[in-house]
Amino acid sequence: MIRKTVLPNGLKIVTERTPYLRGAVAHLRFGIGSGQEPLKIQGVAHVLEHMVFKGTPDLDQVAFGNEIARLGCSTNASTGFESTTYELDGPAETVLQGLDVFAGVIAKFHVPPEEFDKEKDVIQEEYKMIQDDPSAWGEDLAYHALLGDFAHPTIGTPDSIDGLTRSIVLDFAKEHYTPDNLIVGVVGNVEHEKVVEVIAKHFGGETHTRTAPETVQLTQIKVRHEEEDCEQEQVFLGFRAPEVTRKDLPAFDVAMTILGGDSWSRLFQRLRNELGLVYQVDGSYSGWPHVGSYMIYAGCQPSETDRVLAEIQSELFKLKSDITADELFRSKAMLKSSLLMSSDQLGNKVHKLIDDELLFGTYRQYEQDIAELDAVTVEEALRLAHEVLDPDKMTQVTVGPHQPTL
Repeated sequence: MIRKTVLPNGLKIVTERTPYLRGAVAHLRFGIGSGQEPLKIQGVAHVLEHMVFKGTPDLDQVAFGNEIARLGCSTNASTGFESTTYELDGPAETVLQGLDVFAGVIAKFHVPPEEFDKEKDVIQEEYKMIQDDPSAWGEDLAYHALLGDFAHPTIGTPDSIDGLTRSIVLDFAKEHYTPDNLIVGVVGNVEHEKVVEVIAKHFGGETHTRTAPETVQLTQIKVRHEEEDCEQEQVFLGFRAPEVTRKDLPAFDVAMTILGGDSWSRLFQRLRNELGLVYQVDGSYSGWPHVGSYMIYAGCQPSETDRVLAEIQSELFKLKSDITADELFRSKAMLKSSLLMSSDQLGNKVHKLIDDELLFGTYRQYEQDIAELDAVTVEEALRLAHEVLDPDKMTQVTVGPHQPTL
């Protein structure tokens, strides 16, 4: 059963009780991410995410970690372009205790000055780790090129991280980590009323209406090459795509699954199986309420970069010209299978629970998603392929030793 409570201060709590499962997952999602932070303090949302785990004046980070482990639970967090999510999972019988501890830390976290400086050093090491991974670094560059400062690297830059002070981070938290900007989702064999009780204990205070962050202008860089001494050339081709609330998004999903969704997809069959040019080639969609993106990735020998780019663009052209009934059927089958399998995973269930509440104001049953996929026609899939896969609107980013000529 799915239930929802809105506290007087605007905080939303959505739960799904699953008596047949022994585990439980809780997500606490704040509606602020790197894509909404002022450019002069890039990386502040991600730095704040790290600082929360420093604990409180009464429960330092070591004691916090020990208490979570004693309950058999684990915690994590992630910063996206439009949200920051704190995650807790564990046995259903102890997850409420873990949520009580974790919510208390998030609500009252305390960062001693010496811990703040030390954690910034840790984040600088994280930055170096990303930059030493050409595919991860290339992905960051590709999204930034396609979507502008909305998609600047979440971690920030070494200079922007260095420039962040403790007061800047705490002021950012005070402005954006407010009850009206928080939604809590829990899935597991846990009573809704008890979840509400725990969350209200820590976040049920006075109403605070935050000032909405400024809208970041979407810009685009068409071509970028980053010289890098590595064995493979990392190739990214990006397109603006339908926003996540578009009613015809299922048709887009069907078309793009045919193009780059799995080992039977056209890109995989052509570039790997027929030509042997790549080990990995695929496409992935990301969506937000105001914009979406479709990103194609391939890794290849630097000397084959131009050929790989030409072959990918050839497949884009072919997709806009013809989709067979058999491809349509297979694509739908793969997408429906993915939906059904994800419905059995706690993390995916709570993610969908929160997304549906924020985007649609209600929970969408998996059967509704499947029915919309079943209704997609060849003509609709072709129309979305034509709309999105426009070479004049494409972003091309490469990382490696070869400067492409295409």
